[in-house]
Amino acid sequence: MQVRHPRSATGSLVVAVIGAALVFLVPAAPAYAAAPTCVVSDARVVWNVGADELRTDGAITADGGVLTLDGGAGVLEPVGPSGSVSFDGTLGYTSAAGVETTLSAPTLVIDGGAGSLLFDVQPDGTELIPQAALAEVDLRAVALSESSDTINVDGVDAQTGATAEGRDVLWAGELGDLDLTVTADCTTVSDAVAVEEEEEDAAAPGILVPFIVVGIAAVVTVVLAVGSVQRRKRNSARAAQPETVGDPRP
Repeated sequence: MQVRHPRSATGSLVVAVIGAALVFLVPAAPAYAAAPTCVVSDARVVWNVGADELRTDGAITADGGVLTLDGGAGVLEPVGPSGSVSFDGTLGYTSAAGVETTLSAPTLVIDGGAGSLLFDVQPDGTELIPQAALAEVDLRAVALSESSDTINVDGVDAQTGATAEGRDVLWAGELGDLDLTVTADCTTVSDAVAVEEEEEDAAAPGILVPFIVVGIAAVVTVVLAVGSVQRRKRNSARAAQPETVGDPRP
C-alpha cells in the first residue's frame, strides 16, 4: 500500500516571501496637506493713541494723536488668520511716569480674533526691553478676503487696550481704535516640498532593490534546501518500511 504525503508548502512559502518583498518595492503615493503661506507685501496700521507730542521717525508718523505705521512686512497663515507683521521706525515720548521713552521695531501679532502690539522699549537710563507686548487688539471683526493668490485682511475700528506692562511705560492718554489693512501674496509651501520628497521617495526603492533581491535569493535558497532535506527523509522512511503482503485467498 502506497502512503500519500500532503503536498509540500515550500512553493507557497516562496511565493509569500517574494510577495512580501514586493510590497517594499512599490512606493506609496505621497500625501501632502496643502498649507498656503502668505507673504505680506503691504501693511498699514492707523492707531488713535490719544496722546500728543509724539516724536516719530522712519515708517511711523503721528498727526494729532493718531499714529500711522506703514510698509509692514511679515508672514500670515490665512486660516485663523495667524502670523505677524513688523514695521520699521521709532516713537519717542514722555511716559506717564515722566520718563523719556523710545519705542522701536513695532510688531503686530495676529492670532485669530486676538492681536498684540509689541515694541522694543527703551526707557531713558535703563536697559532695552525687547518686543514687550504693550497693547492688546480685538480683531474679532476682521474681514478676510481672497482674490486669486492674494489675501486681504481688513480690520476697521478694532478696539485696543494697554497691557499691564504697557500701562507702566506708555503715555497718559487712553488708547483708541485701530484700523488694520494687510495685503499678502500666497503660495503653497508644500508644492516645492512635495517635488523634493517625491524625488527622494522615487530614489529610495532603487537603492533598496539590490539588497532586497539578494535577501529574497537567500531566503528562497534556504527554503528549497529545507524542502529537499525533508523529501529525502520521507523517501528514506518509505524505503525502510517493509512491503505489506496480503493474505492469500482460501
